[in-house]
Amino acid sequence: MDFAEAQKEALDSRKCGPPCNSRTKVVFGEGPLNAELFVVGEAPGFNEDKEGKPFRGASGMLLDRLLASAGLDREGVYLTTLVKCRPPEGRSPKPAEINACRPYLLAQLAAVDPKVVVALGDLASRALTGRKESAARIRGRVVPLDGRYVFPTLSLSRALYTPADRALLVSDFSRLPELLTAERPTTYETLNVSHVPAAEREPLQPGLW
Repeated sequence: MDFAEAQKEALDSRKCGPPCNSRTKVVFGEGPLNAELFVVGEAPGFNEDKEGKPFRGASGMLLDRLLASAGLDREGVYLTTLVKCRPPEGRSPKPAEINACRPYLLAQLAAVDPKVVVALGDLASRALTGRKESAARIRGRVVPLDGRYVFPTLSLSRALYTPADRALLVSDFSRLPELLTAERPTTYETLNVSHVPAAEREPLQPGLW
């Protein structure tokens, strides 16, 4: 499934059950398709569901501050979540719901082909690294997978209420510039998303994001 197919299917999808039935808008993702940094959260929240865009409200403002602290900005980053619809009452997505949306995430990763993937929170960390440890245990560790760096860290929602966690997020995000300037790793495992050198990639079609 390519990016355009994934986006079209996700906008009309009913695969994940309850979240599809209770959503206001599908939150597929946004950002440039040549972004070197790719940020993955758990699921859309209230504000994201209302606007149809990822990382809005207080979490979005915190993410903007974290990016700015590392000399980065939202416009240069591709942003998305594991599931594309807000789960009922804001609960965490269930494994079956994450699996239903997984093809969309893989299509996004393949299209953008980022160098660094930030996994926010336990669910994103486990889904993107294949490891069972909590994000708190492996946060800040660089995991080379599929020719890119997966970088687990804490969730934004957790950090909003815990100053100590916000400080850890700031520390983790401060490492991103170094990773973005590093050479890509040579490991290709786990997600099975191929890395295509930029010179060999087909031109991006405008208007798809």
